[in-house]
Amino acid sequence: MDTTDSLANKPTSNDPRLTPAQQATLDLIRLPVEERITHKSTLRAQIQLELEKETVDLVDQIEEPLWVSKRQLQAVTSCEALYEAQQVEPFEWKLPMTRGQIFHKCVELSIHISPPRAAPELVDEALVSLMNRGDALADFLLDLNDVERAEIRSEVASLLQTFFDTFPPLRPAWSPTTELPRKVLLHRGKIVLQGRFDLTVGEPDELTAGRVLLELKTGRAVPHHLDDLRFYALLETLVVGVPPSLLASFYVDAGTVQVEAVDEDLLRSAIRRTGNSISRLVQLRLKKVQPERRPSGSCRWCPIADDCRPGQSWLEEAGGGGAW
Repeated sequence: MDTTDSLANKPTSNDPRLTPAQQATLDLIRLPVEERITHKSTLRAQIQLELEKETVDLVDQIEEPLWVSKRQLQAVTSCEALYEAQQVEPFEWKLPMTRGQIFHKCVELSIHISPPRAAPELVDEALVSLMNRGDALADFLLDLNDVERAEIRSEVASLLQTFFDTFPPLRPAWSPTTELPRKVLLHRGKIVLQGRFDLTVGEPDELTAGRVLLELKTGRAVPHHLDDLRFYALLETLVVGVPPSLLASFYVDAGTVQVEAVDEDLLRSAIRRTGNSISRLVQLRLKKVQPERRPSGSCRWCPIADDCRPGQSWLEEAGGGGAW
């Protein structure tokens, strides 16, 4: 039999119940068993030791625990002056921010609620759930007028329907979870790494990777999304002891997914970025360094942009068409 006949007769994994878009997504996020990596049992302890080495000379000077999430890491690797400004600026909910929160709640409910609901019904259920939480987001949603609430309901229902059309239905056999929390204590709790995974499917088989970490994005793709997921790979490894097999960013508006396989090289890169960032965060807290100003698109909404010379120069150049 020649090569052409062999390929033609090779069994496929296509599921006739899936749309072409759903099948394409499934093919990307399901790593074949023979390609999954079996890791050393010492990997977890080794990573923690390497992260703690970065701050061992500074950590005893910290009086209060330093909490580190993907947001802090992204901020300190971009503009440190913006990071410092955000630390003192009170957080306020705004209408565009709520879209992602409501969408994620809809996905969570879609996995666990029975019988299944249509997209508009899930949005209503999600809104009720969020408005009953008694937190700042609940207060914000309760204060919306009827038109604002109807608009955000329409936007999220459209997003959710796109998700249903392009992402394969989550089956119980895949062990799907939503909003999975992870927390890691370094230096006996002086530094706390934390994260919450939007969606996971699969699970490890002893020391063999099998879990896929997915972030569901309701906006455009930006470079730091990859860094965020690599940080999550570290958290997963430090908590479970086995890295994920794949990292995936699913962009709901476009119905497309970007996937990255997890190997030791990726973990090493994430360790270096996380360790360097933690060290810098500790130095900033202890006032041992001045925050660096690194102009970027964030200057357009930065609360200190008016008093930042590099930021103003960047904005002038961008306004004149010199930046893109």
